Amino acid sequence: MQPSPAITTVSSPEASPTTYPLLTSDEALFHACLENITAQRCHVQCKPRLLEILHPENVAGFLKICQRHIDFLIYRKGDWLPMVAIEFEDDSPGKASRKTRDRQLVKDIFSTFGIPMLQVHAKDITDIDTLVHKMSTAWQQRNANLEIMPPPSEECAPHALTTRLMKAACSSIS
Repeated sequence: MQPSPAITTVSSPEASPTTYPLLTSDEALFHACLENITAQRCHVQCKPRLLEILHPENVAGFLKICQRHIDFLIYRKGDWLPMVAIEFEDDSPGKASRKTRDRQLVKDIFSTFGIPMLQVHAKDITDIDTLVHKMSTAWQQRNANLEIMPPPSEECAPHALTTRLMKAACSSIS
């Protein structure tokens, strides 16, 4: 019995897909830096697609965000609410190909939802004090945005005790 051509093609050494790391070495170093800075007081997600964060209500919205991602997203610990988006700039080839228009679209989307977006360059990750200051300022800005935005619908509203715990956790980060 002959194997099907599709299986042969995928399993042959010449046609095997290659894997590559999710993060460049600079991104991995920055992720480790973020993990140390946050000391597990919040969640750090690498390269989440915008589609996982936002829920477009129409096809045009879906098409604009379905293939885009942000480099890092910091979430509150208790409810996984997005707090700070980070675009990491390094000299990797993939970054050079991102268009200014795409970056502006992502920036506009996060701005619309009141989520601060930081841009951090690889050469700046050794300046921990500045990085902590930027992240703390962005976190406080997000908290302020949450106070002026309408509360979530009743079905999504967290329990009152959970809300008090989250507020205590958020104040310890800033």
